[in-house]
Amino acid sequence: MSARDLTLYATAVPTRALAICLWALCLSAPQPLRADSGELPGGPPDREGSFAVGAETGLVIPVSTKRLCPAGYACIADVGWAVGINFSYRWANGIGLGFGYELWLLTANAVYESTVPQMFTGLLQYSFLPNHATHPLLRLRGGFLMLGPSFRVATIGATAEIGVGAEVELSSSTVFSFLLTGNLLRTHSFTTGGDGALRGVDSALDAMLVLRVGFNFLL
Repeated sequence: MSARDLTLYATAVPTRALAICLWALCLSAPQPLRADSGELPGGPPDREGSFAVGAETGLVIPVSTKRLCPAGYACIADVGWAVGINFSYRWANGIGLGFGYELWLLTANAVYESTVPQMFTGLLQYSFLPNHATHPLLRLRGGFLMLGPSFRVATIGATAEIGVGAEVELSSSTVFSFLLTGNLLRTHSFTTGGDGALRGVDSALDAMLVLRVGFNFLL
């Protein structure tokens, strides 16, 4: 079994068990453990909303990369790391709306020094259980994608994301989050000069899992 197969196997947690554990964690954080609720996400209907700036990082795990890694050629979209920033407005009912920028540094197996997808996305999220210090979180993102060697652009396309996780209120202005997201990528066809491979033609989409942690700072 390859190292990549071992990585995918280690992250294959049963969905139902994960959901049950997450819900139990959120319920175990009662309302009295909350910090000052004046500016926290979610909450009673009379709570005012607030702007938020979020920084996030995570491990990128390929699931299906037939477009970027055609058969017979080296893969340019192997395991890597994600770094991003989001700007949003969070309403009292738990809904958040905003936009963000994210880049991935992916192993390119000597075809490139590093493959870098850069994503400019819109964001929609919803935090459940607003009266607890820990909130289950559902997030959707989608937008424009650029991809190429290092920070150069070899092709463009689109990206979409769905994520589940939770937020933990650390103070009245700081929120820690952890998420598992499924990310879909689709680029135009392009050729990698190092090996002459035509990429972006062998499948409908490329898919990745990203294990994420981050912080949101409420303004």
